[in-house]
Amino acid sequence: MKPASRFDLSAAQWDNKPARVDMARAVGAAIVRAVPVQPHWRALDCGAGTGLLTLDLQPRVASMVALDSSTGMLEKLAQKLAAAGIDNVCTCHSNLEARSFPEAGFDLAVSSITLHHIRDVPLVLERLAALLKPGGWLAVADRDTEDGSFHGEVDDVFHHGFERRQIAEWLAGAGFSQVSVQDVHSLVKRSMNRLTMR
Repeated sequence: MKPASRFDLSAAQWDNKPARVDMARAVGAAIVRAVPVQPHWRALDCGAGTGLLTLDLQPRVASMVALDSSTGMLEKLAQKLAAAGIDNVCTCHSNLEARSFPEAGFDLAVSSITLHHIRDVPLVLERLAALLKPGGWLAVADRDTEDGSFHGEVDDVFHHGFERRQIAEWLAGAGFSQVSVQDVHSLVKRSMNRLTMR
């Protein structure tokens, strides 16, 4: 049996930090400003965690898949969905870096503060592109490059943020066009780290 990750272990208390909730709201609001989200759309949240962004976007679309590699996080989200009587979100335990997601035909894919936990970001961006309908949208948020002090010494962080030009090149390589970058949210933790939607 695979040992529990730090995300599994922290899932029950994950939403207790107001900064995380505020960040998800800011990312959700930025997505809605930048993307013409439609009520008939199918959406995918890659790295959904406890569903903070999923639940922010869920009322605006027909259905959502909340995908995450942490069973603990998805169990917490499932509890929230049941308590709220939400029936247009399904959870899926999967890892896009390890394998492609079997479904496709999504109108929108989103991901918030997940890419820096992925070794092969270009691969995951290509797999997200393959899940979208022609003309579909991808909205991702992550940190600008920082000195590594944000997380400290943990073994599941593979990038200390990203250079915007590098992300834009990866997105273009995955087949995305009309790539834009904007500041969405700032968070202070030992030093200023700006969280940026791409």
